[in-house]
Amino acid sequence: MATAQEEEKSAAEAQYCADTFNGAIASAALSAAWEIGLLDELAVKRQVDIAEFARDRDAHPETVRALLVALSARRIVSLDPLRATAFTDMGFESAFSTKGFFYWLTRGCGELLTTLPTKIANEDRQGHYARRDARAISVACRNIARTFFDPPFRDLVRDLDIGTVADLGCGSGDRIVMLADLRPEISAIGIDVAEGAIAVSKDAVAEAGLGNRITLVQDDVLSLTPRPEYQDVDLVTCFLMGHDFWPRENAVRTLRSLRETFPNIKSLLLGDTCRSTDVNGPGHPMFTLGFETVHSVMGQYLPTLDEWSSTIEEGGWHITDRRMIDLPAFSFIYRLTPA
Repeated sequence: MATAQEEEKSAAEAQYCADTFNGAIASAALSAAWEIGLLDELAVKRQVDIAEFARDRDAHPETVRALLVALSARRIVSLDPLRATAFTDMGFESAFSTKGFFYWLTRGCGELLTTLPTKIANEDRQGHYARRDARAISVACRNIARTFFDPPFRDLVRDLDIGTVADLGCGSGDRIVMLADLRPEISAIGIDVAEGAIAVSKDAVAEAGLGNRITLVQDDVLSLTPRPEYQDVDLVTCFLMGHDFWPRENAVRTLRSLRETFPNIKSLLLGDTCRSTDVNGPGHPMFTLGFETVHSVMGQYLPTLDEWSSTIEEGGWHITDRRMIDLPAFSFIYRLTPA
């Protein structure tokens, strides 16, 4: 017969597995709730009548309720006894501020993760075997950047003398729109290889009414060549894609080539997330485990902060200023100037 201590241990182990399973469901529910406007409704009103929300959005009420039940499992919301009304709970503020990470994982990388067993055998790792949703990645990174990268970015760019800025991997176009709003005297170029990202950027530029000051170019950042429109660029920005430059020899070559592609460049603002160091087991912070797992599956090398620093120097740049980011962990923004 089991002792009370053994029964307590068994119950704790069962709940641990349940929490792990329920967390996966809640992650998907959080992404869906954000996409359909449910999170924003809760952020404003602090409560939502499920039937009313479903009616207003022409949504299936039982699916909306299921999303909220999943979120209640992680104390993001709570429900009344009849499950008719949802209320923000203790975990809501944290979940709302980090929603972009969940969207990146479940919407942007969902197919890659659900087909993970087919990404292991080398014979299956051929061609475009690791597909992600470029549009969803752009939307997620826009939210992550706005919340965690943009405040220190604005601080770094405030006193720079800028005529034309080029944003590498412009994604949603959010950064160049923000810069154009901050500095009405500048023009901007957004560069991205993904058609889905360019589509998101076009919408953002049109909505902001900045089509006369912002040009969008579909081009591969890893193999840029000089163009007439690049001649006047004096500031280049690159956020959340610098790890795509690697491995090291490629990163050095790319950093050097930027000075040829943009012959009048004065500053390069580089912001990225690095590979974690000295982190094991349950000590992984928010986003780190997902970020590193996805890039491992994709065969994409992630450098550490120390590796970045030495590579920047070899690539012909000085680190003139820097800001370290707490979330995502192991993240930075460097202002680089030509050596």
